[in-house]
Amino acid sequence: MTAVAPTPFSRFTFRLMSLLLASLALHAQGQARFEVATIRLTPDCTAGAREQQSPGRFGVLCVSLRDVIRVAYGNVEGPSPGRLPEVLGGPRWIDSNRYDIVATAPDNPGLDQMYGPMTRTLLEDRFRLKLHDETRNLPVYKLTVLKQAAKLKPTPDGSCVPVDLKTVLQSPPPPNYCGRLSVTNGATTIFDGHGVTITEFIARAPRTLNRPVIDQTGLTGRFDIHFEFATTDSLDTGEASVPSVFTAIQEQLGLKLTVATGPVEVHVIDHVERPSEN
Repeated sequence: MTAVAPTPFSRFTFRLMSLLLASLALHAQGQARFEVATIRLTPDCTAGAREQQSPGRFGVLCVSLRDVIRVAYGNVEGPSPGRLPEVLGGPRWIDSNRYDIVATAPDNPGLDQMYGPMTRTLLEDRFRLKLHDETRNLPVYKLTVLKQAAKLKPTPDGSCVPVDLKTVLQSPPPPNYCGRLSVTNGATTIFDGHGVTITEFIARAPRTLNRPVIDQTGLTGRFDIHFEFATTDSLDTGEASVPSVFTAIQEQLGLKLTVATGPVEVHVIDHVERPSEN
């Protein structure tokens, strides 16, 4: 069995989601459906959100409905490509309740289909989800390059292999696949990325930013990125040994985050119901 391990982003996301959102527009084509799907409320989620994927099988465990919607409706269009979209509205239970969603799919579809069109159809069928798109002027950060130039290390040619999300479940991804980005959380948060584009980096922007990041760097290609910054708590207590995320991005990456407002594509929930019985 081939499994894809999760990596935290906000409350829930997957290791390959930044690659997926940075490379594919996931608007549904037709009515792609899972063959069989089981949805269970899981009141005790001690292990945290995780996924269990294999050929013909889709599984996300201990997840909130809002986070599933964000992943399913993610796309690369709009002013902030690559990031998980904002999903507004809906009752409180779509954040507080946690679900295990396990489904089987015919013909061994790729992750691009299972996380996109097939999950959207599942949400519409079982949660009666209806939403619409809007563009709103919201608080954002603009990411630019400092005058001294970026301090990003280009990834050496041939040192990583792009992952094909359509076939990745049929064979394990190579250990050196492009777009790897791990986050170690603690008093100091450590970002480590290999073969990462700026779009992929933004897709996994630090949680402390808590707003969309719009790329205005003009940088292309892939980079090996490492930077460390202090959490808000360690800054407040004076125990921080590294700077804030804003200072760290400037000093360590040669980039700058500027507070601004800008157009952000959002999904607004019009209707949703607790899931139908299995």
